[in-house]
Amino acid sequence: MQVAIVEIDLKTQGLSFAISGGDLSDTSEYRSKTTSTYLRESGAVVAINGGYFGPVVAVEGQPQDAQGFAKSNGRVVSSAAAPETAGVAKAVVCFDRKQVQILATLACPDHFANGLAAGPLLVQAGDVKVDPKNLTRHPRSALGVNATGDRLWLVTIDGRQKGFSEGASFAETALILQALGAANAINLDGGGSTTLVYRDPVLGPRVLNRPIQGGIPGTERPVATHIGIFLKAKPKG
Repeated sequence: MQVAIVEIDLKTQGLSFAISGGDLSDTSEYRSKTTSTYLRESGAVVAINGGYFGPVVAVEGQPQDAQGFAKSNGRVVSSAAAPETAGVAKAVVCFDRKQVQILATLACPDHFANGLAAGPLLVQAGDVKVDPKNLTRHPRSALGVNATGDRLWLVTIDGRQKGFSEGASFAETALILQALGAANAINLDGGGSTTLVYRDPVLGPRVLNRPIQGGIPGTERPVATHIGIFLKAKPKG
C-alpha cells in the first residue's frame, strides 16, 4: 500500500484555500482538467482532486458537472443534490481562510467561501464511521482535520497496481487518517481520479502519488473539481 501524505499547519501565515472555479462561458459547470494543470494555472502550492463528477473523460477541456455541492471563492458553481440522489456525496468539506470543517450535510453554511460535497464520512468526532467488514479496495483520496482545527491532512492511497499498491478500503483509509490525528475525515473521489500534487519551487508540479487513469499507471485523469492550498498569493480559482 503506497500512501502519500501532506500535513498542513493551519496556523501558517498567508495560508488560504480554494475550490476550482468552473467555466462560466459554457453550459456545463466545468471543463475537465488534471490536478497538475489546476495547480500550475491557479498558483496553488498543493492540490488534490475533489468531489464526484461526470462524465469521466480521458482528455482535458471536456464538459463535466459536479455531483453535488461545489462553491468557489464565494460563488456556488453546483447546487446541493437532493438527499435521494446524493449517492455517497452526503457530506461536505468547507473552507474559509484558515478554517476547515467537515460536515454531514449536503452543502456548506453560507459563510464558507469554498466547499464541495464528497463522502462518505470516514471519521467523525474521533470515531470510524464506515463498515470495517467492507474490504473492497480502490485508490483513495481523503482529507482530515484534527480536533482543535489547526492541523489538516491530505492523503492519497494508490491502487489497482498489483505488486505496487492494490488500494485501500474505506475503513483502512479511515484508520490511516485516525492514526495521523484526524478527529474528522472525509473521502474524496477516488479510483482513477486520485491525484496529489505539490509545486516544486524549481521543477514545477510534482505528482506525489502514482495515478492510474484508464488502467495506465502514472497517468492523470482530468476531473471537474480540485482543492487548492495557497500561500500568500491570492487564489485565482
